[in-house]
Amino acid sequence: MSYSVKGRPFLFKGVTDVYDCETSIDVMRKANLDFIVDKCEIQGVIKNEHNGITLGCKTPTIKGYYATYRRDLDIPLGIVKEKYTPVQNIEAFTFFDNAIGKNKAIWDTAGCFGNGETIFVSAKLPDTFKIGADGVDNYLVFTNSHDGSSGVKIMITPIRIICQNVLNTAVRNSSNYVSFRHTKSVHQNIDIADEILGLSHTKIVEFKEICEYLGKKTITWEEQNKVISDFVLSTEEKNKLKQGGYTYRDVINRRWNALECAEISTRKANLINDIILYTNNGIGQKEILGTAWGTLNGLTGYYSNVANINGEDRMKSLLYGDRANKIKQFTEYLIAA
Repeated sequence: MSYSVKGRPFLFKGVTDVYDCETSIDVMRKANLDFIVDKCEIQGVIKNEHNGITLGCKTPTIKGYYATYRRDLDIPLGIVKEKYTPVQNIEAFTFFDNAIGKNKAIWDTAGCFGNGETIFVSAKLPDTFKIGADGVDNYLVFTNSHDGSSGVKIMITPIRIICQNVLNTAVRNSSNYVSFRHTKSVHQNIDIADEILGLSHTKIVEFKEICEYLGKKTITWEEQNKVISDFVLSTEEKNKLKQGGYTYRDVINRRWNALECAEISTRKANLINDIILYTNNGIGQKEILGTAWGTLNGLTGYYSNVANINGEDRMKSLLYGDRANKIKQFTEYLIAA
């Protein structure tokens, strides 16, 4: 089976390349993200009806809640509380401008989700490292939301160069991002470029140590398949499998009796086989087979390049959602195995 590289998750249709921009304001303007967000009161509509005929209506103001909206298009973006202060895109990331330049970070891409409920910018860091001949690039992904779902967020995202696997950091159970709530003081709080760079460098060094450890840790074909199966299956499924006298090999071979006994869906059994197949035959996997690093990249490569999800949904899942959590958990699982 042949595989293709889907590319960095923050580069998809509708996203703008901004690598030639010098400032965050340039980035916002080039990517058409320089719109203004404001908030307004929300009014409800109470109709007085009789026999299906509207006799009148009231429009009371909903106290304590406001709607955010784009001034340029009058499009509502979300519902927030009174203390919420919009952080305008054009000023949200100016704190990082001094960190952009030669031998520093470089602006990469910029775009938005939906109508602009969340906007994002990626920046490539100079902290590339290698595991043997295998290179890993590191990016910062900045987001700013206008729907009340989150504040300004900065995330560290390692990506394997050869096949664009999103690795995510799993450093001693610490978070791989920092965030700030939307309040009046947020404009002061986000002026911390040096701290962000220092934190990023520290986490990247720690993550490199983890990757080097996994690169040196040998793993047999049987162990690899067991680790993948063990990670994908639930505790209940594994207990039922054991109680029925079946093994992981029975699941991998998709023996009907074993799947029926442990109540494992065909879909899940197929997922295990697909991950194993990519681990053995995926892009750049041949050179790292037989190591825990190869096993990690089998799962991350499958989710990054094979799983049927694209566009902004792919980015959300790989960086913030279910697949991001699975990648982190699998890294920690391999370290402990």
